[in-house]
Order: sequence, then C-alpha cells, then structure tokens
Amino acid sequence: MKPSNIFLPVIILASAALALLRFDSLQIGASYDDAKYIILAESLASGQGYQLVNFPRPQIERNFPPGWPLVLAPFTAVFPKNYDALKIVSFFLWMASIILVYKLFARRLSSPYLEILTAVIALNPLLTGTSVTLMSESAYLFFSLLALPAFDKADGRRPGWLILAAILAFYTQQVRTIGISLTISLLVVLLLSRRFKDMGITAILFVVGFSLQGWLNLRNGGTVISSGYEAQVLSGSLFEKLGQVWANASGYVDQVIAGSLIPVFGTRLDATFGWLFVLLNIVILSMFVIGFFAVQPRLEWMHVYFVIYAAGMLAFWNPQVGSVKARFLIPILPLLYFYLLNGLKWLTKGNAHIAIGAAVAIAFVLIARNLQDWHDPIRGQMTNLSIGASWVAENAPADAIVMVNEPVPAYAHVKRKTINFPKNGQELKKYLDNQGIDYIVIAPSLQSPKSSELDKDVARIAEELAALPEMYRLVFEDKVENVRVFEYTSGE
Repeated sequence: MKPSNIFLPVIILASAALALLRFDSLQIGASYDDAKYIILAESLASGQGYQLVNFPRPQIERNFPPGWPLVLAPFTAVFPKNYDALKIVSFFLWMASIILVYKLFARRLSSPYLEILTAVIALNPLLTGTSVTLMSESAYLFFSLLALPAFDKADGRRPGWLILAAILAFYTQQVRTIGISLTISLLVVLLLSRRFKDMGITAILFVVGFSLQGWLNLRNGGTVISSGYEAQVLSGSLFEKLGQVWANASGYVDQVIAGSLIPVFGTRLDATFGWLFVLLNIVILSMFVIGFFAVQPRLEWMHVYFVIYAAGMLAFWNPQVGSVKARFLIPILPLLYFYLLNGLKWLTKGNAHIAIGAAVAIAFVLIARNLQDWHDPIRGQMTNLSIGASWVAENAPADAIVMVNEPVPAYAHVKRKTINFPKNGQELKKYLDNQGIDYIVIAPSLQSPKSSELDKDVARIAEELAALPEMYRLVFEDKVENVRVFEYTSGE
C-alpha cells in the first residue's frame, strides 16, 4: 500500500476534525463579506440578478465578483435560509484542496517532505478556521489549486489541459479580484517560455472572458474589473503608492507572515521572551527567502503567480479597514510553506530527520492554536448580532422590513429585509413611513472587543422611541447587551 493511501485520509480527517470543532467559532455576518455573499447568492438563486436584495430597494453589486455566490446559489435554493448548509460547501472545498495540495507538490517534493508540507498546510488554523465560514478563501484556494496541476498536465503538448487551466484561472479571478494575478502570471509564463501558440489560445480566452465581465460591470455602473479594488490599488500618485507598498511590506514582515506559518507570535511566550521571537521571525523569513530563490526550476507558473499576487497584495490600500491582514495571505499559504520547507531543506542539506523534527514541533503549535481558538472562539469577543435579530426572525411577518445599524451583517440573523438608520438628520417618522419599516432593532454596532454602548445617533433614536410607547411598542429587550426591538405601529 502506498504511503499516500494512508497518509492523505489521516491528515484530511485530522484537518476536518479541527475545522468542525470550530464550526461555530465565528458568527455569520461578523466578517461582513460573508453576509454579502449570502445575499448575492440568494439574489442569483431567486432570479433577481446580482443585487443586494436584503434592502427594500435592491442595490446592484459593483465590487464583489460573482464567482463564489454562483457556487453558493444552488445550495441557497435547496436549503433556503440554512446558512450552516452553505458553510458545509466551503468545508468540502477545503477538504478537496488538501488533496490538490498533495497532487500539486507531488512532482516537486519527495517523501517525507511532501507529507510534511501537506500536513502543516492541512493543520494551519487560518485555513481550517476559514473553511467553516462563508468567506471566499476556501473557494479561491480550491479553484487556484485546481488550475495549477491542470497546467502541469498540459506540459506544452495537451491544449485541452491548457484551456482548462485558463478557464479555472479566470474563474478564480471571479471568486476574488486578486485572482487576476493568476491570469496575468499564466500569460507571463507562456510568453517567457516562448510558447506563443499556447499564449495566443489563452489570451483569446481571457479577452472573451474579460470583455464579457467588463461589459456587465460597466452596464451596472461599475468599472471593468472591480471599482472597489481598482480604487484601492490604482489610486494616488506614484510616490504615494510606493509609500503604501512599503508600509504594507513592513507590516507583513513584522511577524504577520511568520505568524501565519507558525502561530506562536502574540502569545504569552511572545510577551515573555520578546527578543527570542524577534530572532525567530528573522529566521523564518530568512528560510522563506532562501527557499524561494533556491527552488528549481524557477520559471514555473506558481512562482510567477506568487510574485504577482504578492505585488497586488502590497499595492492594496484601505486605511478604513487596514491593509495588512493575515487573511490576505491565505491564498498563498501553501506556497509560503513550500518555500519555507525548501529553505529548511537547503540549509540542512537534505537532512530529513531535522525536517521531521521541525515539522512535529510546528504541527504541535498548529494543533494547539486550533484548540485554543475552539476553546476561546472569536464570536465571544465580538458583538452578538443574533440578539434581538433572532426574535425578529422567529416572530415578525416574512415581509417585514427591519431597521438596523448593520443592514448587511444583520440580514443573516433577522432573515427579513433590512435597512439602515436615517442619515443627515432625517425626520424619523417620515423615514419609517417612506421605507415601509415595521421593526427597529436598537443594538451596539458590530465591533471587537464588543461593547454595550450605542452609537450617538442610535442612542438618540432609542430615546425618541422610548418616549412614544403608543407609536413604538417594545417587543424585546436584553438589558445586559443593551438590545431592544421596537414594533412601529404608526400610532394606531
């Protein structure tokens, strides 16, 4: 029996167990994007186009590409309002991705390095944790890891596999805009390899795909690729952009990359032995750099893809939410581990015993971090969106419109049309009547660490509601979390 026949099922089961332990670690809507994907998937499934149908007057989506909602749409139709079922889709894509990781690197690493690489990737808490959310990372990983081996199979002689790789690369970009790094890198590799015929075929496919995408986006009032991403990557002067890239690069090398690979940074040990962890960060980054330059052959699609992805990631700049985040590394974590392992292999001159020892130590850290996140989940540190919203979901009419301070994240919990609070001093009663609002949820804004304090405007409206009980009937209250639900009766 081949080692892979035993190893792969065992490591997949281990990863699955860790992921399922964390199935409810992050509440739906806490990441904002996940709730948006749900809404867009339901819009597609119901035949309403690509819109944010949670609003009473649906809004056309111009920033998020449709790839992930398209995958989710059939499941939203089969399992309406069952968002745990949608999380299972992400989970199975991650399970399949582990197999693809093994297949991709099987021709690049021998045993035991191949097993070591697959194991640390499968146990990584960023990857296992994301696999049980409705974020797009698992889908992006799956399609990108499917495209890379397909290109390997093309091998310059099988145009069918090349076409498949190109289609998968394009669809990856439809899952997340940064996937354009996969399409650009494929053209670059074919150009540098002087495979002009293959490049022509691929270019035609991309021109057709991007033309259709651009036409749809422009028709809906957006830009060719993504108005949000283009604004964040291409805005500012050259000097401003260079400064942003430098700031991002400095942030990632300051324990973010190393912490994503070996999550010991930010722990009590880090606080106690700070100097030691500074040294460890330098060692990890050094091994990664050595592994990147020592890899052979260098002109491979995945290496060019890594460079272009990293450039796009560093060029991304959003001061409102932060531009340096570990989650942006998730799509390239398998490659980061590959370069790290390759660097270790080069430094130890292929001593497998050292590599196995290091892998065991890293595996213990990865498992421990997964268990820590299970024991102390993130949801306990964030505002609970379900309080009050769950009462609405259980008691309000299906066609009710609910006013909340987080319309998109709250939708997954109220499961009714949602709309924001009035802006710019609008008269409350006039706003409620114009929008047809039936219920009002007074709650703290979504934040971490959570707080029971209300925003100033929400607190002002709460006082107005409480002063007119004949018009705004209190139907739910949680004094500890400072959440109230009012039914708007129009004074009837």
